[in-house]
Amino acid sequence: MNVADTERMEALMLERGGALTEQIEEADVIVINGCSVREKAVHKAVSYLGEHKGLKTRYEGPVIALGGCVGQLDQGEIFKRAPYVDFVFGPDAIDQLPELVDRAKRGERHFVQAEFDKTLSYSTQTKVKKNKALAFVNIMKGCDKYCTYCIVPFTRGREKSRTIQEVLDDVAALVSQGVREVTLLGQNVNSFGKGNPNTAGYEPAELSNPIGKVGPRPGEENFVQLLYAMNRDPRLKQLKRIRFTSSHPLDFSDQLIGAYADPKEGGVDNLAKHLHLPVQSGSNAILQKMGRHHKVETYVEQMKVLKSISPDIGLSTDIIVGFPGETEEDFEATLKLLTEIEYDNIYAFSYSPRPGTRAEKLVDDVSKKVKSERLARVMKHQLDIAEGRYAERIGRTMEVLVVGLARNDGMLANSKLGRVWTGHTTCNRVVNFIDQSGRNLEGSFLNIKITNASGLSLQGDLIHDAGFAEGISVA
Repeated sequence: MNVADTERMEALMLERGGALTEQIEEADVIVINGCSVREKAVHKAVSYLGEHKGLKTRYEGPVIALGGCVGQLDQGEIFKRAPYVDFVFGPDAIDQLPELVDRAKRGERHFVQAEFDKTLSYSTQTKVKKNKALAFVNIMKGCDKYCTYCIVPFTRGREKSRTIQEVLDDVAALVSQGVREVTLLGQNVNSFGKGNPNTAGYEPAELSNPIGKVGPRPGEENFVQLLYAMNRDPRLKQLKRIRFTSSHPLDFSDQLIGAYADPKEGGVDNLAKHLHLPVQSGSNAILQKMGRHHKVETYVEQMKVLKSISPDIGLSTDIIVGFPGETEEDFEATLKLLTEIEYDNIYAFSYSPRPGTRAEKLVDDVSKKVKSERLARVMKHQLDIAEGRYAERIGRTMEVLVVGLARNDGMLANSKLGRVWTGHTTCNRVVNFIDQSGRNLEGSFLNIKITNASGLSLQGDLIHDAGFAEGISVA
């Protein structure tokens, strides 16, 4: 979501005649788009501001702004520590960025634009650079879950969804510009459609999971309806993959699991075989303290059903270690869950209290040393699992969407043979390969035969089939 917001800011400034510069010393405008989900991310944003304090000493130095969730959370407090910052803005003010920059250029300083949009509806249009093969598409914003540790509801507000028709029109415009993969974004996409009347009669009308009815109410639009509507829209025939993030297990529906089935069995044929479903902990006691309200047993049950209908699906999740009250037994339950599910990838973090959340009032009784040790253990445990999962792909040919040149990979040692490119499969596994053609492969879907694997990525050989040169330009 942070990446998508950054891309939108960039597009808005480019539309106003701005141009990107790789040299920050040349910049007339510097925008730091900060994330506040974890304490470390906030510190990184503030630290980055400090690194460029000296630029303000130049004659007519650059406009410097702090935005995103950090801006929403900060509410202008940054001016005391960093008076060289010109203005602060939150996620709901992104579309006003060009006007905010104009105000700063006219000499206005230390102003804050961080009010939430109080309208009940949500409407937007995705903005991407030309000739991009993949795009992030916001379908909703905000979150109503209020997990005890999470600051997102305080920085992004309550849930609001776009209509299915608006999303279809938006994605159709992107496809006409060459986009071939979209990631549908929401803090909890399983809640998409809440409050939007299902006047078009989209199916399925209701969503459910083992705990009962979930998601929007009957008579309202829902996320699974959107997926099937995208599948049927003739304007989206050139769209090869649909991804989404993020989901909440409490609203994860049986109908969404069914969308992963083979199209002949009623599934969505361009839904990527990948799911990111944050579980956070393998202990029901800790989940209850986190305010997650889902059970580990239910989560495991649904993942087993999903893997039975889509055996090659790639799974990823979020894990928090060291939450207040987490015992060694609780932590061992998390390791057990990783072993049982066999994720391809996890995003693991040590707990850090966020201001204003309910968990901030809990005694942070897990020491930093123990948190650090548990984080290292969970990452090592997952790496061992991933090495086995990735090794299973050796010898297979996989379709890869090329996203750019590899920046840090062992194959670079052989780069004299060509350039090393990187991309991802439908199951979201990273694949690196060497090409000697000198062509620009970015945005291409290519067949790669997997020859090697680690716990983090795959390596392979490019198969030069008949369609290799189609749509690929010389760099």
